[in-house]
Amino acid sequence: MTETEPGPFRAQTIELFFDLVFVFTITQITHLIEHAHGPVDFLHALAVLMLVWWMYGGYIWLTNHAHTPNSMRLVLMAAMACFLLMALAIPESAGEGRLLFGAAYLAIVLLHFAAFVWQGGPAAARAMLRIVPFNLAAALLVLSSGLFGESWSWILLLSPALLYVLVSVLNTGEGFALDVGHFVERHGLLLIIVLGETVISTGSGFASLPHEFSDFAILFLAVALIGALWWSYFDRDDQRAEHKMATADNRRRTRIALFGYNGAHLFMIAGLILVAAGLKTVIGAQIHPTIAADAHAPAAAHGSDALLLYGLALYLASDTAFRAILQLRPISVRLAGAALGLALAVLAPLHGLPMLAAALALIVVVLFAENRMQGRAVPKG
Repeated sequence: MTETEPGPFRAQTIELFFDLVFVFTITQITHLIEHAHGPVDFLHALAVLMLVWWMYGGYIWLTNHAHTPNSMRLVLMAAMACFLLMALAIPESAGEGRLLFGAAYLAIVLLHFAAFVWQGGPAAARAMLRIVPFNLAAALLVLSSGLFGESWSWILLLSPALLYVLVSVLNTGEGFALDVGHFVERHGLLLIIVLGETVISTGSGFASLPHEFSDFAILFLAVALIGALWWSYFDRDDQRAEHKMATADNRRRTRIALFGYNGAHLFMIAGLILVAAGLKTVIGAQIHPTIAADAHAPAAAHGSDALLLYGLALYLASDTAFRAILQLRPISVRLAGAALGLALAVLAPLHGLPMLAAALALIVVVLFAENRMQGRAVPKG
């Protein structure tokens, strides 16, 4: 590389600053899961996550094309304020906060479109003109959730998924020229944030100093599980995915971005959020059994520590889909791991330490089996 050649574009500090609001958003969605009382509550949480993830991904595409001149810094700061407003409304997004949630989402969509037209370049701006009607329609559906009865809100929040699928299917990549290194790095950083939520949930599950041997055992098993989940993605998959995207043509690269990152990563993150909520429940039940047994406790804290295994199964299944889209082998091991995790959650009478140990054993066996299939030693560092 000569002195006049620019180096590869990587994540900028303003983008890392922008990600701080995503930290708070994931915490708020985790709280929704912890206080869920049935399938509708879980669907509501998924709808909120989907909406946040789609537009947060939109801002990754924006900075990928416009990079981050001083003017873009102002755009990101304005977007932070809107995302923060939306995050504050998440706990009441099925109640009194519905209108604020929808208004903030509409502002995020409009700001994103204006910034893309202003800074994204002519080709990308024309491409966004084909996409913005879908984003606006989705935002209006979200806004309308604040105008109808609470019983309909989760349906109106989830309905934009159909629009986002349609956008993804119809998008040919024309007008978009993704900077692969930056795109993969940004999504990896967001996964780190979600893994950070599992660390926060582990710590908050204790609420006091550990004293018993079992307290220390569950702490170290939880950290080992989080480390194994990190390993499952950041050992090689992020680098392999970047290579696959870099060698693909523009149409294929766009498909990978939309279905592998915007799509599969959504459900990988959903799985990790379930893991976080499950970890907090498992630890709370182990450390404070009388509180966990309280009949008035939320459903996610009362007999729902299986969220840990459900989350692990969803993560592995979604990661399998991600690998399939990028043609990263092997695939069968993680799919088998997802099936086994689901079976354990449904059939095995596991709770507390045994459940956490089973989850850790499952992910470790998956990683070990993959390394054996690939014919290489367990990676270092």
